[in-house]
Amino acid sequence: MHATRTKRSLAVAATCVMLGGGAAVATSATTAAAAAPAGVSSVSHDRASHDKECRWYPAHWEHKYVPGQWQKVWHHGYWQNQWHSGWWDSHHDRHHGYWHKVWHKASWHTVWQPSHWENQWQPAGWYCR
Repeated sequence: MHATRTKRSLAVAATCVMLGGGAAVATSATTAAAAAPAGVSSVSHDRASHDKECRWYPAHWEHKYVPGQWQKVWHHGYWQNQWHSGWWDSHHDRHHGYWHKVWHKASWHTVWQPSHWENQWQPAGWYCR
């Protein structure tokens, strides 16, 4: 009877170790997957291009520095109220000032855009180096 108890307890212990080991392996695999960088999903080696290391990056926004540059900008036409001040004419008569609407035509203007930081969308793709 004592031998049966020992065999049974060893079988239970072995089963617990195997189940516990399987759970530990599953937990470590989940932990390893969570510890991987979020932006990189896989790595491959491209033999056709002399063993370059290629990585797949998902689409994302990237904060990039844009240097100063000249840029053509379209300005839409607009109405503007302008004040014409009063004046004296050659007959010594006073003409009062008045408001006058002036239309500024739409046109292209070249303006200087100073350097700045902006968010640019980077599409998903393979990047090899």
